[in-house]
Amino acid sequence: MSETSARPLLVDCARQQVRVIGALILRELHTRFGRRRFGYLWLFFEPLLLGGMIAVIHGSGLRGGSGIRGTFEFFSIGYVLFFAFRGMINRASSTISSNRGLLYHRQVTLPDLFFARHIIEGVACTGVMTIFTIIAVGLGSAFPDSPMKMLCALGLMVLLAQGVALVVGAVTSEWEVVERFVHAMSYLMLPFSGLFFMVEWLPGWMQDIVVWIPTVHIFELLRDGQFGDRYRATYDLSYVAGWILIPHLLGLTGLRLARQRIGLE
Repeated sequence: MSETSARPLLVDCARQQVRVIGALILRELHTRFGRRRFGYLWLFFEPLLLGGMIAVIHGSGLRGGSGIRGTFEFFSIGYVLFFAFRGMINRASSTISSNRGLLYHRQVTLPDLFFARHIIEGVACTGVMTIFTIIAVGLGSAFPDSPMKMLCALGLMVLLAQGVALVVGAVTSEWEVVERFVHAMSYLMLPFSGLFFMVEWLPGWMQDIVVWIPTVHIFELLRDGQFGDRYRATYDLSYVAGWILIPHLLGLTGLRLARQRIGLE
């Protein structure tokens, strides 16, 4: 009897949290882009513009190369993943402070604030990835070998960034100075993230180093979905899963402590 009565309660709680996150998504959209519908276009236009510029700059500089080193889709779609990663981490430090007033509503939890922002970033980057893929095919490139692997790579990057963002949000709620360090590191990791290279292009000693970077595995999965067997992709999804799980556990624990510290419970 108690088991059957507990099931609707769990469903009701889940529905309530979905409604809360949906409301937070609408609030975040209105706050960032205003209430005019054309303002929402910037959500897609910003990564589209930056990814296109990266592809043009680096692709034109590598025209003498062979294979995929100088292709439009290699840099444009790759930058979409890094844009999601950098954006989610850089905005993490302001998530609690800019939404502090909402925490007086007991239905709103600290993780909900992060989840709402991350859903927005994930949807936007999925749309931009689709647009870049269509453009690349229109320019004469081959259709992706496995679009599902590409979507999985984007999903893993969002989850990885979410875990790190939860940790950053918890830490910066106590020490605001960490925010400057986080912003700097998000730019410094650009050349090492795997955006501009594949593991097989590097010398053996360098390959042994870069495989310790989790984003490299995600980019390798992306290129496996884009180009298939034309190039040897090197990735370990269990290693990426560990990097996703541990920051989530640390971040959620840190946010729980932060909620108690700010005295709104």
